[in-house]
This record gives sequence, C-alpha cells and structure tokens, in this order.
Amino acid sequence: MDSNKESRLLQAKLQSTKGYFHTLYLINRQNNKFRSCARHGLGYRNMKFKVFAIFAMRFTVCVALAFYCVGVYAQRKEVSYFNDSVEICPLADKELIDSCYNLLDRNMMLETDGIYGQIAVIDATTSEVLAWASLEKQLDDDCGWCGDMVYVPFKKQVCSTDIFVPFIAAKCLEKSNTSLGKMVDTECGILEVNDSLKIRDHNWRRGGYGKVTFEKALLMKSRIGMYKAFMTMPNGADLWEQAYDTIQKSNAIELAISFNQMYHQKSSLEYVKKIATGIFEKTGIQHRLAPRGIKLAGIYNILQCDDNKRSSDEFTFVGCFPADNPKYTLSMVVVRPHKLPATIGMLSKEVNLLIEWLMNRKK
Repeated sequence: MDSNKESRLLQAKLQSTKGYFHTLYLINRQNNKFRSCARHGLGYRNMKFKVFAIFAMRFTVCVALAFYCVGVYAQRKEVSYFNDSVEICPLADKELIDSCYNLLDRNMMLETDGIYGQIAVIDATTSEVLAWASLEKQLDDDCGWCGDMVYVPFKKQVCSTDIFVPFIAAKCLEKSNTSLGKMVDTECGILEVNDSLKIRDHNWRRGGYGKVTFEKALLMKSRIGMYKAFMTMPNGADLWEQAYDTIQKSNAIELAISFNQMYHQKSSLEYVKKIATGIFEKTGIQHRLAPRGIKLAGIYNILQCDDNKRSSDEFTFVGCFPADNPKYTLSMVVVRPHKLPATIGMLSKEVNLLIEWLMNRKK
C-alpha cells in the first residue's frame, strides 16, 4: 500500500472517530464537576456521596457512549440515497449513486476539508439526471466544522456560475463575428477599466500574457482576454457584470445541465466546443488534469467567496466525455472555509476516477 493511500485511510479513521473523542471530552468535563463537588463540597467526609459520585461518573460514561453509538448507527441507516434519488431521477442508477456518494464522502471532502459537496451525472444526449450526491458537514458549537457528515437536499444553491465565463466569452466572440485568431492585448496582466473595476490575470505578478490570440487568452483563462471578448458585443459591460455576479447561486445539477446545453448548441463556428476541449489539450491551461486516454471537454474553477464575514473556497468542475460524442456530463462542487493551498489539482484525481469508471463499466 502506497503512502498516499495509507494517509487517506488514516484520515478516514480519524474523521470517523472525531465524534467519539469529542464525546469523551464532554464526559471528562462533566466528570470534573463531580470530582470538584465531592472534594470541595463534602471533602470526602461523606462516604455515601463518594460512592454515589463514582457510580454517577461511570453511569454517565456508559450512557453517553451508548447514545453516541446508537446515533452513528441511526445516522447510517436512516437515509436511503437511492430511494430519494428515484423520486427525482426516473433513470436513477443505484451503483452510480453509491459510487458518487463514496467518492464525495471518502475522497473529495477529506482531500479538501470540505464542509459541503455535490456531484451530478446526467445523460449527455437527453439531459436526464442519472445520479447525484449531496453532503454537508454539521456545524458544532464546540469544535466548529468537525461535526458528522449528513445528507442534504441536492437542490441547495451553494456555488456561483463563475465557471462559465470563458464559454460566455466564446459565445460573445461568435455572435460578434470576431475570429478566435484575432490578436488581443492582455497587457501586463493588470487592466484598470475605471475606478471601480480593476481586472487581474492569475499570472499578473509574472507580467501577464501580453499580446495573444483570443483563442489563447480563453484557453489560458485570462480574465483580461475574456473581458475584451465581452466588449466585442454592444452590451458587453452588462454581460460582464451578469457573468461575474457571485450573488446568484447554483448547484451541481444546474451546472451540468447548463454546460450540456452550451456544448450541444448548434452553431456554425462552434467556439464553445473549441474552448471546452482545448482547455484540456496541450495548448490549454488545464491539460495536465485531463484523464488518460479519454478526450474531455469542460473546465475546473476555484473561487474565493466572502459571505457573512466568512471566507470560503469554492471548487467546481463541469465537463462532458468523450468530447467527440459525449455520453455523460458530470459536475462537481466542493466548498470549504478559506485556507491555503488551494489548487484545482486537489480534486482532479477524484474526478478522473469517476470519469474512467463510467467509461469502463459495462452498462
């Protein structure tokens, strides 16, 4: 067994026992009260009270642990993911749903210390929902986000639609009849549009991309290049503001359905398809994240959000495969409290596991 696998198993064991040790902490705190009462209240002069205190301490331990174990058992038994899914997904696939929940719970949430996660899989040809998974870590008053992982409704709106900006930029270029090969100046990676709008590319500290084609700018996720693509439209400023509206929330199923419609929308130039597939090819910024032997179209995204004075990292992915004739469209969302490091590679291995499993299974 390699070190990474051993580390993950260890993390899973720690995660499952965290509630147990928290229970012991509460019990120990209660037992200290008994001891203090026995020592200072009566000074051990009353032997009957001493016996009663010892008995009460042991009884508290047994009852608390019993309730904890029953609670864990009940939590595992009370939810039938498959039955819930059938009501929403007529074509629900039990094996696929179980795989999504296992991957989300045991891999993705542990890998990122996530507090909320969703996965959705739809049929790329019909847009029928085949499977979904949705989990949330409960907030504990004493130890923060260290509570149990519980099932939550999949319709909960948890993520922005920021992930689609490169594809909307491609549609703007197509509608304005602007060639992907046209040169655009992304300057030194910093663009001051006005006093209230300052755009930075992810590589602005290294001087930006300079002059490149629109296609290269979109494939490298240059925000300046995307902004200038929006500006090829008469209402480009309004479209840009709508695209970066972080107040508007979505979820994994909505992301998957929206991307599926974008990708399959008939057009003469097919700019969206070129950008969606190119991102995972050698000329694209995320080519190292693509699964081996499977042509993938889509994109990963990370967004730092500030909501109610809390900063969070939002990891998202949406894609369809195989890109030339898609069979499945997959979407993933994981949200966690903000911390470093935060890289899209943290979840790409898990996403690729699901993609490869879907492509290799006989169904």
